[in-house]
Amino acid sequence: MTPTRNMMMKLARLLPLLALLAPLSTVACGAAADDDAPEATDDDLTAKSDEHWFYTGPLSALENPSVVVSLNGHTVRVTGKLPASVSLADAPHVKKAADGTVSVVYPIATAAKLSGNSREDTYNFEIAKPYRPSGMATNSSGTSFVPWGGFPFLGYNNGIAFHGPITSADSNGDGTKDVWYLMRGRVSHGCNRMNGEHAVELAHILGLTMRKIYPGNTPVTVPSGMKNAPVKVIADYDRFEGKYIDVDYPTDTGVVRPAKTFGDDKVVMFGSWVGTESPNGKDLPPDAKWEAGIAGKPYVFAAHAKQNWVCSAPKSSFEGLKKFAASRPAGVLPDDFCAKRACYIEKAKAGGDPSTCR
Repeated sequence: MTPTRNMMMKLARLLPLLALLAPLSTVACGAAADDDAPEATDDDLTAKSDEHWFYTGPLSALENPSVVVSLNGHTVRVTGKLPASVSLADAPHVKKAADGTVSVVYPIATAAKLSGNSREDTYNFEIAKPYRPSGMATNSSGTSFVPWGGFPFLGYNNGIAFHGPITSADSNGDGTKDVWYLMRGRVSHGCNRMNGEHAVELAHILGLTMRKIYPGNTPVTVPSGMKNAPVKVIADYDRFEGKYIDVDYPTDTGVVRPAKTFGDDKVVMFGSWVGTESPNGKDLPPDAKWEAGIAGKPYVFAAHAKQNWVCSAPKSSFEGLKKFAASRPAGVLPDDFCAKRACYIEKAKAGGDPSTCR
């Protein structure tokens, strides 16, 4: 997925306006004193800083969800029940337990300094911003420009939250195309960074429908399923049916996977997926270390890519898409929105009738 390009150039233009500025690589959460991102222009510089993200993948809102954050494992697991009609055949990150509940696991980042993490305890979601464009944010380290990327921000402990990856990687190897990329390790100020597409799906399965246009950087009413979902933070590795949980996604330096400590036979490996909006995968990061933690076996993002699960729309289409959604049942965009994204957006921008794309 493609983030704002040349972000550092834009940041440099903001320097005279800031009294304090933290490096982009270390900025994590900022729950107070936020500003929206600047208005989008037609060039690539701001093309992805304020796009809105949508989910049309296979999962729906879970019944009675609960959340477990593992600081050692760098995983988050969401457990609940799905309607029997939902197929899990194409969902490698989901496993079904004997009691019928499903567990959905994602890779996450944790605090660079252990003191920045949430303490072991059980929390509840306090704030939900479904659409958080890149912009200014203030936290304990000062005020800075943060590339939120338009992904959801779901706060559960006094500003500590699940949100997009912040970091990016060069997919072309020549500095011409940066793409969002989660560094799964100790890299944040305390928040649990996620791949942007995972943050979108997480919001959706917790009951915050991600097929609507939401106001930028604005909290919405936390839906009942999310509000009632306990968020348990543990220091140890999480477990599923008696085995330690890992997820097939690369780790950053210093992260110890559970198999290294307990052996492969004591670990259950959840699969992973990454989103792409490009038919040729040009918006995917380069291969990383390692597939399932096996040294010498690269994690090939293209092998895990899912099209039409998550997609984005530019600001210029928002008004048209809002009107279209308002005319539909429950006021949401259709479930084929990502599959037919180009048509829907073209009609919305031109003032046409998006329903003709169906």
